[in-house]
Amino acid sequence: MNILIAPDKFKGSLSARQVCEAIALGLKQKDESLNCTLHPMADGGDDSLTILAEHLALKKKKVRTQDPLGRSITATYFTSSDAAFIEVASASGLVLLKQSERNPMLTSTLGTGKLIVDAIQKGYNKIYLFLGGSATNDAGMGIAHTLGVRFLDAENNILRPIGQNLKKIVTIKNKKQFDFDKISINIFYDVVNPLFGKNGAAYIYAPQKGASSQDVNYLDDGLRHFCKIIQQQIGIDISLMAGGGAAGGIGAGIVALCGAQMNRGFDLLAKLTKLEQKIKQADWVISGEGKLDAQSLQGKVIDGIAHLCTKHGKPLTLFVGKNELSKQQLQTLSIHKVLSIHSIATNKEDAMHNAAHYLTSLAKNSLGADQSKPIN
Repeated sequence: MNILIAPDKFKGSLSARQVCEAIALGLKQKDESLNCTLHPMADGGDDSLTILAEHLALKKKKVRTQDPLGRSITATYFTSSDAAFIEVASASGLVLLKQSERNPMLTSTLGTGKLIVDAIQKGYNKIYLFLGGSATNDAGMGIAHTLGVRFLDAENNILRPIGQNLKKIVTIKNKKQFDFDKISINIFYDVVNPLFGKNGAAYIYAPQKGASSQDVNYLDDGLRHFCKIIQQQIGIDISLMAGGGAAGGIGAGIVALCGAQMNRGFDLLAKLTKLEQKIKQADWVISGEGKLDAQSLQGKVIDGIAHLCTKHGKPLTLFVGKNELSKQQLQTLSIHKVLSIHSIATNKEDAMHNAAHYLTSLAKNSLGADQSKPIN
């Protein structure tokens, strides 16, 4: 039997590669004759470049830049012959801050902008920017600032490009530091949330970045105001853009201000890693992620793989840390089986710390079940 193992990471616990290895170990313990193909995946969010670097011959570049609070750090991006691959999380990620430092009112994407500028100055005219894992809610103001855009208040003072100042923008001036007719910025998002509103960047993601309920309301108002200013001065409506709310609104802002193109991250990684071809060749497909919830159905790895499995008539089993989806939601993706660490671990800490052990155990015991029948 040919088994394709193509999970996302278990955030805070295991990398996608480690998830693959733990599941494969369990399967092999049960049946050594199984042919397991390990294919770690990502969806355009943090860790996407780790996955691409496994599949492509990318070179690593180290650059002095700044973290979300403006402190000097060294961050990395990757390059091919003519393209630069940059993750927002590398310089503007939540992982760079202590819990007590998280505050999307004060954080900025300036550090990510400096990575982009460095790549452009080194001659890379194709920029692939991966959203996800950001500590920010500045609608890409920081990135735009490094690329020549200035945001002015009512007194024509240049505003710091932070979330707190979105509401204060009165005028946007673009100094055209680079010729974006010759430079392409392709943005890859991992969630489809719009820029603002109850399902937007502030309400859904700002709390985990340190925002209070009062901050969330203020930031959402700021994003609405930013959208209005963009409409008035640039003539572009970014209010309903799919993925516009990813990474604190970076996509929506950089599309409007720098002519970037928005793309589903999963689609790019699937194409570059030849995922669909491997699904066609598999008898059984395994995927998974740390928490299976409603967001898993919105352009994430599991959503993409489930649709490819349905397209090619392949059975799909999920290994997850915790499952929060109903049977009805799972049926919409034709998922055949879900195996959860949460169901056998003693508590969350145990599940996170011993995830590899539990995945191996679940995988070993998964064989023998009928993989051809979806959940019903």
